Amino acid sequence: MIERINPGTRASQLVVVDERIETSGIVALTPGDITEQTRCVLAQLEAWLAQVGADKNNLTRIQIWLANMNEFSAMNAVYDAWVGEQPPARACVGAALASPDYRIEIQAFGQLRAA
Repeated sequence: MIERINPGTRASQLVVVDERIETSGIVALTPGDITEQTRCVLAQLEAWLAQVGADKNNLTRIQIWLANMNEFSAMNAVYDAWVGEQPPARACVGAALASPDYRIEIQAFGQLRAA
């Protein structure tokens, strides 16, 4: 069974299938610097995960896209304080994002229960 959480026209915010969690790309709700946007995106991720009874400890992989790789260190300062002691696998690349207002986009993958 596939469960689609908050489906929209193009995508669902979150999909759960066979105990696997996959999110859409998450961007900041309002413009701001990389620190503000990273905090906003991670807060949204936590809220989305809570909808299915999960939290950041259920994450197995995070993909991060940055509009400007010169902001890598500032983003990592926020991310490192957030991630905790059970970090998922992670990749981070530079990319042109959908709007020039977006500094960061994150997609996350996880598992509801231990296999």
